[in-house]
Amino acid sequence: MTEIFLLAAIILFTLLSFATQWLPLDVTALTTLGLLLLFGLVTPEEAIAGFANPAVITVMMMFVLSHALVESGVINRIGYRISHISGRSPWRAITALLVVSGVLSAFINNTAAVALFLPLAMLLAKHYKISPSRLLIPLSYISIAGGTCTLIGTSTNLLVSSLAVEAGMAPFRIFELTAFGGLLFVVALVYNLLVPLRTLPPRADPSSLTRKYSMGPYLTEMRVPKASPLIGSTVLDHGISERFDLNVLEIIRGRHKISQDIRNTPLEPDDVLLVRGTMEDIVALRGHYGLQLLTDLKLDDSTFTDRTNVLGEMQLAPQSQLAGQTLKEIDFRKRYGCFVLALNRTGGLIRDKVAFIPLRPWDILLVFGPRTRIEGLAQQEDFLAIGELDLKIRLAPRWWLAVAVIPLVVLLAALGVMPILKAAILGVVFLLVSRTITIQQAYKSINWTVIFLLAAIIPLGVAMTKTGMAEIVGSHIAGLAGPWGPTAVLAVVVVVTALLTEVVSNNSAAVLMVPIALSAAATLGVDPKPMVMAVTFAASMSFMTPVGYQTNTMVYAPGGYRFTDYLRAGTPLSLMAWVMAILLIPWFWPF
Repeated sequence: MTEIFLLAAIILFTLLSFATQWLPLDVTALTTLGLLLLFGLVTPEEAIAGFANPAVITVMMMFVLSHALVESGVINRIGYRISHISGRSPWRAITALLVVSGVLSAFINNTAAVALFLPLAMLLAKHYKISPSRLLIPLSYISIAGGTCTLIGTSTNLLVSSLAVEAGMAPFRIFELTAFGGLLFVVALVYNLLVPLRTLPPRADPSSLTRKYSMGPYLTEMRVPKASPLIGSTVLDHGISERFDLNVLEIIRGRHKISQDIRNTPLEPDDVLLVRGTMEDIVALRGHYGLQLLTDLKLDDSTFTDRTNVLGEMQLAPQSQLAGQTLKEIDFRKRYGCFVLALNRTGGLIRDKVAFIPLRPWDILLVFGPRTRIEGLAQQEDFLAIGELDLKIRLAPRWWLAVAVIPLVVLLAALGVMPILKAAILGVVFLLVSRTITIQQAYKSINWTVIFLLAAIIPLGVAMTKTGMAEIVGSHIAGLAGPWGPTAVLAVVVVVTALLTEVVSNNSAAVLMVPIALSAAATLGVDPKPMVMAVTFAASMSFMTPVGYQTNTMVYAPGGYRFTDYLRAGTPLSLMAWVMAILLIPWFWPF
């Protein structure tokens, strides 16, 4: 019994850390693994078994295959084709966007699918004068629903299948989930077209980034008069950035704009400096050098965007190596040749002392600089472009190989020629040998946070089984709901799993609930398959919070959302999904 209390305390710590994000997800999972080892709840062999789990390796291979498909350029062409063929009909464009992204999410990582179509969603919002907040939550929801349609649609499906095999069950077939997942996808599609698109408030302005980030008080133009001590010297000579904690973004000299090597450009009379900083620092600069504030000019996006320069948004990728570092530590301006004007973190705008804020995954940076530099930034593995930067859509060399591999892997697994793990590994090997992708690209494409989370959290399920906790909890659930039949027990499993996945990762919810579902089925003496399927689908029913699923977190800042927006849009969809699961899972997989 002491072991059960210890395990309960470890689980409570894990859930609280996941919910509050006190530690990064992978660090929490590794800490949980360390505690299980420390108190002897798992053996060293059991602790590291997760790193060799077939689901973990398969997920790793699917990250590489998904990356190859994304880099082929074909998906970009399909996406941008949508914007050209939709004409004046926003509903046709939005429907095509949701259908294509949802179907794609059934076969590649849905985070990658959302990253691909998020810029297109922003472009459509601007073109049809629709707030992005009415498009991005539906984009996230449909990608989640699409991921439930196949075995490879999400890491949770692969994980539960692997756990089921360890419990003596047959592995899931690649299209075994498609019947119910497809119905859920259709319901989610119709719901998103009818409800969030019409009812979500227009929180984000697609037409102006300066207004979206409320940059007015932080940006101004200042003229250098003939008597100013700045004449003939440079910004670097006077140490303006360091002394006044502000940035000179551009020098406007007549009709000519100077945006490169500003610090070494000697100033001339009547030069206009585009300055970013707090009003206190701007006033101090004006007083010290006798500059003239051009307060009669209204700054908007057109002030920053021309043939040479551009204003854009870049999101920090989940696998970015810059996470945890500040812009000052990175030396962002020198390294990337552009400025960060503001930072958007899960809906909270940071405009002051931006250089000293440690970056986090999914942070959005409002960047300004030469167009070539910003376009180069969009090609970096550390960033995801949010807005349309007019990049040329090119097909990569050997693009047809990247496009062919995933369907071939799916076909081999579906026909039973080989297991999905074997097919995925051979697919990656083929791409590497054919030089469609490099080994460096393969390494960078893997979301190591997900891999370590999966590998480190799997032993928690082992500990629940070893200590008897899963049997106790499962027996209690069966005892309480059992008198109303196994469907009532399945309903409890669905609701508990779905609520759990709203505050912790979907994979963690699955690891915790699979042993309990198996125990409940054993207590009732029924086939465990429906219970396991209940966990599989419910773990992906994260619609009510921005923290339960990566894609929900990903669209939070670009959409300018509040927490309540997810409750408003996601609660009805969650309730429908729960009812569908309770009624239809026993029909597709009888007890």
